[in-house]
Amino acid sequence: MNIDGILSISKSGLNGMQQSLDSVSNNIANVDTVGYKARDTSFRELLNDQVTQNEVGISQTAGQIGLDRGLEADQEAINAAQGALKKTASPYDLAISGQGFFGVYDQNNQLYLTRAGDFHRNADGELVNEAGYRVAVNETVPEQQWPKGDVKVAADGTTSIQTGAEARTVGKINLYQPQNMEDLRPVGDTLYQVAAGGGLISNLNGGTLGSINQYALENSTVELAGSMTDMMVAQRTYSLNAKVLQSTDDMLGTVNRFSE
Repeated sequence: MNIDGILSISKSGLNGMQQSLDSVSNNIANVDTVGYKARDTSFRELLNDQVTQNEVGISQTAGQIGLDRGLEADQEAINAAQGALKKTASPYDLAISGQGFFGVYDQNNQLYLTRAGDFHRNADGELVNEAGYRVAVNETVPEQQWPKGDVKVAADGTTSIQTGAEARTVGKINLYQPQNMEDLRPVGDTLYQVAAGGGLISNLNGGTLGSINQYALENSTVELAGSMTDMMVAQRTYSLNAKVLQSTDDMLGTVNRFSE
């Protein structure tokens, strides 16, 4: 392997570890964020298909021989594990057990998915999240006209308001699930969208999803001890690649001095 190959491996290693550090750092920063799903970075080897008579292939796949040119971040997968639920005092705090995401709409009526169920009603009477995005509700009574009373949210999302002895159903909170979880793309710490061409399942069109828990929120799925270990490994690997790059640069400097 020539000097260029060593430089290429070191550079790809630095880039890959930087992406890993960014991902782990983001996980650690969101260890206490409601509904946050940890993200895991995977890597793949980079192969050079061209092998000369003076080079030896050190990586081999079926039908292909090539030199290992390092690695790159392949994808950032979302850890969809169930987070622990914690009890709260607000009737608008909701948590999902099992599959599914709440839907929220921004000011442009763009749908996002989230597991963060720390909702409240705004000045207009709409059920919204912390960013002010409207929660997707299949209304039977417009939210602005919901009567005052005790709010009850059933496991299937059916929402009713108890006023005295009378309980009035006012709507059903929508749940969504990507047909393929690999199509889910993070667009914020707790917001997601489905990639173009990806399908959505809903509890409104016959999809069987999880159950909703009222007076509860889902904790982050970040495991702090494991994330700290991942960070130390990534930092160590980054440092080793940086040292290889520096050593290679020193070698080039020596060669250049002798060739002058």
